Amino acid sequence: MGSWLSRLRHVERRSGARDTGAGALAGHVKPERVEVLPDGTWLAYLHPSDPKRRTQERLLVHVIEYTLDDPTRPGHAQPHRVITTLLDPTRYPALELIVLYHERWEVEITLDELKVHQRLLPRPLRSLKPVGIIQELYALLLAHFVVRFIMHEAGLTYDLDPDCLSFVESLRLIRAAIPEFQLVNPSHHDRLWQRLLRDIVRHRLPARRIRTYPRVVKRKMSNFKLKRPEHRALAQPTLPFSEVVVLRPIQLLVLI
Repeated sequence: MGSWLSRLRHVERRSGARDTGAGALAGHVKPERVEVLPDGTWLAYLHPSDPKRRTQERLLVHVIEYTLDDPTRPGHAQPHRVITTLLDPTRYPALELIVLYHERWEVEITLDELKVHQRLLPRPLRSLKPVGIIQELYALLLAHFVVRFIMHEAGLTYDLDPDCLSFVESLRLIRAAIPEFQLVNPSHHDRLWQRLLRDIVRHRLPARRIRTYPRVVKRKMSNFKLKRPEHRALAQPTLPFSEVVVLRPIQLLVLI
């Protein structure tokens, strides 16, 4: 895509975000300020990078600026910015959106679930033809969605964050439950469903450690900094990410 405006619109269009009330989040764009909101965040327009389209197309977004008050975390005391198409600051509080954007890195966990725990095969894919590979990929993604959807339902039913539930155990329980659903009379499906949700919430993950790692690499030929001995024993954070976020209201920035 040629600009962040195009990317945000592409995400919303392909995901159906506008139809579901969802929105997109981004971190690095150059907005045109429009209005300051009561919480100190602001609304702005994004324009395409193409000069021929700048005067014809624009997208209204919500801009949130913040910093981190924790010397042990990367980006401490540096300005950060989140831009979203979720415009209502009351319905979508700034701190919640910042934490949500921070959690985008959890996509790495999803890749691990798909590649390691869900498939359990010695080779990447079984299919030898392009059409078969596409079909198999769709099947893997749909199966992963089903498992995560059931975990989400279990979390909603018992008022738990699905992040604290074990994907591996949930996958095992769902695999074991499928034959039961197939064999029993459909009138008993609701009872089996409730039992499955109860079994899933019994397998909770231990509390996540609060930790960070330096953005360094072992390879010399890289844009990142080189890993050195001082990076091996860095002090670790003691507070959750949400407790070290400091919003930077636009009123304060103007006074400075």
